[in-house]
Amino acid sequence: MSKTVGDRQKALVPLNQGGTSSKLNVTVPSPTCLTYRLTGKNMKYHLPQKQLLPSVVKNDRYLSSWPGHVGGEIVQQKQTFQQSNYNRYHGFDVTNTNNAPKPRFLEQLETHLRKELQVLDLSGPNAHEVKIQAYREVFEYFIEDLKTYKPLLSAIKNEYEITLVHLRNRIRELEPLKSLLVATSETCERRINALREEERFEIQSLKNERIQLLGKIDNLLRMQDSLETQVRKLKEELAAEYERYREQHDARKLLISDMNNLRYQQEQSTDSHKHEAEAVEDTVKLKLALKVAREDLKALQVELNAMKAEYGDVVPRRDFEALDKNYNELTEKNESLQKQYFQMKQEYTTLLEVNKRITLERDKLSAELEVFKTKMAGGLSSSQMDNFPIEADEDYFEGLGTGEDVFAYLRHDGLIKNVNLAKKSISKVLKEIWSEKMAADLQSGTKSSLPEFFYNFLQKKYGDSALLWAYNIYYGCRNHQKDEFISLFFSILNGIVDESVYHGQIQHISHVLKELRSHDITKKEMYSKQEFSQVLKTVLPNKSPNHIQELIAAATSQLGDDKKIKYNVLFQESTEDTAGAFVALLQSQYAAEKVTYLSELRNTLEDKEELTVVDLKRAFQKIDPSMDAQILASYLTQGFQTTKEQLDQVLFVDTDTVLDRLQASDIKRIGPKK
Repeated sequence: MSKTVGDRQKALVPLNQGGTSSKLNVTVPSPTCLTYRLTGKNMKYHLPQKQLLPSVVKNDRYLSSWPGHVGGEIVQQKQTFQQSNYNRYHGFDVTNTNNAPKPRFLEQLETHLRKELQVLDLSGPNAHEVKIQAYREVFEYFIEDLKTYKPLLSAIKNEYEITLVHLRNRIRELEPLKSLLVATSETCERRINALREEERFEIQSLKNERIQLLGKIDNLLRMQDSLETQVRKLKEELAAEYERYREQHDARKLLISDMNNLRYQQEQSTDSHKHEAEAVEDTVKLKLALKVAREDLKALQVELNAMKAEYGDVVPRRDFEALDKNYNELTEKNESLQKQYFQMKQEYTTLLEVNKRITLERDKLSAELEVFKTKMAGGLSSSQMDNFPIEADEDYFEGLGTGEDVFAYLRHDGLIKNVNLAKKSISKVLKEIWSEKMAADLQSGTKSSLPEFFYNFLQKKYGDSALLWAYNIYYGCRNHQKDEFISLFFSILNGIVDESVYHGQIQHISHVLKELRSHDITKKEMYSKQEFSQVLKTVLPNKSPNHIQELIAAATSQLGDDKKIKYNVLFQESTEDTAGAFVALLQSQYAAEKVTYLSELRNTLEDKEELTVVDLKRAFQKIDPSMDAQILASYLTQGFQTTKEQLDQVLFVDTDTVLDRLQASDIKRIGPKK
């Protein structure tokens, strides 16, 4: 009846191999062999044959109603035997208060289970799996013998087995996450400790530096006090020395005067008596004059000290003049350097714009080349290719990095999934972006940047998938440069073309439709070809007859009617969400007219290599005299990349740079063409 431990552990191997069961079936065993199969990924359990149990006849109470008529507990499982390695035990204790005989089949099952548990090796890592296998065998015998309840018990056992397999697989899946969580926690803890240590070291160094600086400040303050005391003492000594000098100087003058008087008296000895009285009078006057002079000297000394104290820090005039001259020279030099810097900055901006434009053209040509290769390989026409997404060389886009030179919506390190957006999907998203941007600008009253709005739009609409959509829309636009609508959006997004170009085209198309409706007297929304031609000549006075004929031909081709032209239909989009032939031709002619207009402007400038604001202003007034002052000022600010207030401060700028900036803006003829 029992099986070896090795056989039982072999039967449990499939539960430890990481397989996920997709289907769990219980097969009814044959009368000669009781077999239980768990099918999923080669999982199978074999139970011993039923004949290994002693046969019991039914009249010998093989399956009785015991203990239905007996009170007390039936079977109480508890751990009774010990193992040296685990101190674990298993056994059964039967408590029967009425001493009723136990059914033989129950005794045989208990005996079989007890023996199986005693011979099991519970020291291995799969002890619970081995143990549950023994109980599974006993339960299988029990199910097999109860024919009436066999389907229900088999279904119950089947559900338990499915749940066990599911829980094992779930545990197996979560174990790597547990180790990953522990490793991540340890890494974060180390980084936090490192940052704290760095901050602690930096704070300590800053404190030490602060203490040193406070010490230096105290030393400087003490030195300042000492120097002020010395200056004060030196001023007092200087005043005393000056006073003694003046006294000695006056005394010497008096002595010289006395000597001269004595000499004069000796020479005039004959008249000594005559002048004796005068000499006495002169001596009194001299004493009085000396006294007055000394008082004046003291007053002058006080005034001199006050002047020294008041003008002690005044710079001498010659030093002031030298410094002023040096300052003027440095000012002139600084102005010259500022002019050179401004000019170099303009040249750098121009080169950057040229680089962007060349990069855009390169990407456009590369995309066209890929489209051409795909056409050649698949034999598809151009119209068929527009409805298919252009496949990338790889399934992922490589991130452009997180530097400041990368647009905010493209800042990423790593790979981005390429979902291969179709042209129709891209056009739909771009129309939604333009619609929401114009509504937001109208509500706020300010014009926002398209790259910034594009980034906010993706974050708001797609959330965590914003980066995926940003890369797919960006490279999708790059790959569909043949479409005018997508190409214009891509150029504006990269800063090659100003957003005013798109709004200018929209306003031009809206203006044509509005004028066609206003000239429709019958309100039937249709014209004859002759009437349509006359209205177009009135609405678009600057177009040549050839351009008018091209528009009529495009309208006829789009409508398929040579007699009547339903103008409202011309402005409706096709089923592929693209503009019709008439609107596409209007946009193309609008762009071509701007090129012609700038070509006339270049010819008027007479091959000048550098331009001033006055030169460009005169050129515009010459080729378009009907232009008002406000529009002229806006064109000048766009050409020189400055504001209206700073136009007078702009120096010479390269002609090609100015014309490239005008090409990137919405420039058009205002008045009638000469």
